[in-house]
Amino acid sequence: MQAEEHQYPISVVEQETGISKELLRMWERRYEFPVPARDASGNRLYSREQIERLQNINKLLAAGYRPGFVVGASEDKLQRLLQEIPSSNEGPASNVASDEVDSLWQCLQDLDFHRSSQLLRQYLANLGVQAFILRIAAPLQQQLAQAELSESLADFVQAVAHEQLLESLAWARAMLPPAAAGSLQILLANLPGEGRELELQMTRTLLLGSGAEVLYLGSEPAPAAVLACLQQCTVPVLQLAVSAASINAKNQQVLQKLRAGMPATTSLWLSGSGAEELDPDAEGMPRFRRLRDLLEAVQSWQKPLRDS
Repeated sequence: MQAEEHQYPISVVEQETGISKELLRMWERRYEFPVPARDASGNRLYSREQIERLQNINKLLAAGYRPGFVVGASEDKLQRLLQEIPSSNEGPASNVASDEVDSLWQCLQDLDFHRSSQLLRQYLANLGVQAFILRIAAPLQQQLAQAELSESLADFVQAVAHEQLLESLAWARAMLPPAAAGSLQILLANLPGEGRELELQMTRTLLLGSGAEVLYLGSEPAPAAVLACLQQCTVPVLQLAVSAASINAKNQQVLQKLRAGMPATTSLWLSGSGAEELDPDAEGMPRFRRLRDLLEAVQSWQKPLRDS
């Protein structure tokens, strides 16, 4: 006779996953996972399988995905997303970057905003624009997103950190020389309702740092303005920054409108955590979930131009 699977109370699940009891209950109501069993007294009991799935969900949240995108996802989708998370073992430089982000995080926890601003300027000067974004700005933004989810940082601390990162990206753009004549020109835009200015500005700055010429109409430009720019300017690439939170029927229609109205000579690129989910059946559309992958695509595009 096979033994009944062991069940764990919510306090054990909270300890093993780092997900609070309140959040577990909210996910149960909102996303219908995890749905626990109950003991004779009505207390929640969770299986080992549920705990392991919660641990995987936590990894994806730390990588920047939103709860609505991953908590109720199928197991196949979770496993695919987990495989796409970059390995933390990227050589000695990753340890240095981790120490730097830890120092910034400690400043925020200590409310030492003067020091955090100083460190951001120092890291930017020492690392250069590309490494600063990939090793400092992006990981710090992911930690801020996780802290917002767990409510482990006060709202005003989140706001200060957000603005300091935006300021550091503005400093980074000021350091960069103008794009050379004949550089790849990209119209960068995002979808209505994104509300993710920091991620958009990181993408913008990284593209500029790669030598591309970036046309920028502001955050969440009207689709009509995007199409007017494409139709009146010769722009080889329209890049849409797409978060997982923006995947909805309305934005699917926006994408279809853009595809139908853009010139045949313009390529459409999708980047961000929702790049693979927006119009997934469309073929031949470049999609980049990671900033590193986007950067490599820009460099590959521009290499023939530099060599000619």
